[in-house]
Amino acid sequence: MRLVIDGFGKSVSKRDNQIIIKENNKEIKYFRAKDISQILFTGKGSITFDALSLLSEYDIDCVSINWKGEVDYRLSPPEKKNVIIKKEQYYSLLDKRSGQIAKEFIISKIENQKAVLGTIAKSRDNDEYLLDIKNNLNIELQRLKDLKVDKIGNIRSSILGYEGHASSEYWKGISYIINDDWGFILRSGRGAQDPVNSLLNYGYAILQSTVWKAIYNVGLDPYCGFLHSERYGRVSLVFDLMEEFRQQIVDKTVLSIINKNQLSIDDFEFYEGNIRIGDKAKKTLISGIYKKFESKIEFNNKKIAYQDILLYQARLLTKYLTGQVKEYTGFYRRW
Repeated sequence: MRLVIDGFGKSVSKRDNQIIIKENNKEIKYFRAKDISQILFTGKGSITFDALSLLSEYDIDCVSINWKGEVDYRLSPPEKKNVIIKKEQYYSLLDKRSGQIAKEFIISKIENQKAVLGTIAKSRDNDEYLLDIKNNLNIELQRLKDLKVDKIGNIRSSILGYEGHASSEYWKGISYIINDDWGFILRSGRGAQDPVNSLLNYGYAILQSTVWKAIYNVGLDPYCGFLHSERYGRVSLVFDLMEEFRQQIVDKTVLSIINKNQLSIDDFEFYEGNIRIGDKAKKTLISGIYKKFESKIEFNNKKIAYQDILLYQARLLTKYLTGQVKEYTGFYRRW
């Protein structure tokens, strides 16, 4: 269970093996620590040292996301101590394993982009414009597949080039299906100027926190990426693995919220020159993404929840790096 602490004036404390939530010093809820997988802070409040100690005992991390859709901080238990995995992660940057992994991240991303557009095109009587864009993605995908595997330093720019062209086409398709009233033209990243981009930013921050925990759980170094190069303070491997799950978990959730009219423009406001996601929009999005994490799909001939597939992919990465499997295969859905 993921616990969301929102609003203002709330506090988190401990009683025996329970986590207690108070508002204005009055107890409003309590949960058994063993039932919690993560705590997400979206408001202002406090947490006691005793509560942090209990959370650490049960391997529960705490994440705060600000209104811009950025992870402010992540509090986690002590790091996993399997140094062999981290050593192989670093060594792989000097050989072809790093290039193979990076290729798979983006092959999966483009396949998932195709799946989203293909599903929407089908629901619109095989919309020709969307199908044309899907075919353009196929071109970039084939170029990527034809790229000879080498260590990442030698092929990173090529992979990012194909990824950039594919993403440009994909967001054209997404813009095409969103009502003009939402003001969405293209994906803008940080500093959202329209509600859709603010929803995407916030959704990706939620995804980031979940991927981060999966990487932590399997003993990988979140700061040592393959596709995303190292930069001080950037969790490059988290951003790498996120590429496989952005479309299915976040993009589809945001599109569903918009298409079902669960939110309106009035649920957002301008703040410091950017669009700020309001409380209703925040709650609606968090609920939708958490439901998506828990929803099950066919995977490896079983019905498995997205959150478990994400952890499976992180474990598969460690198995490939340590020679337990011959290749790393990214996750994507067909339509």
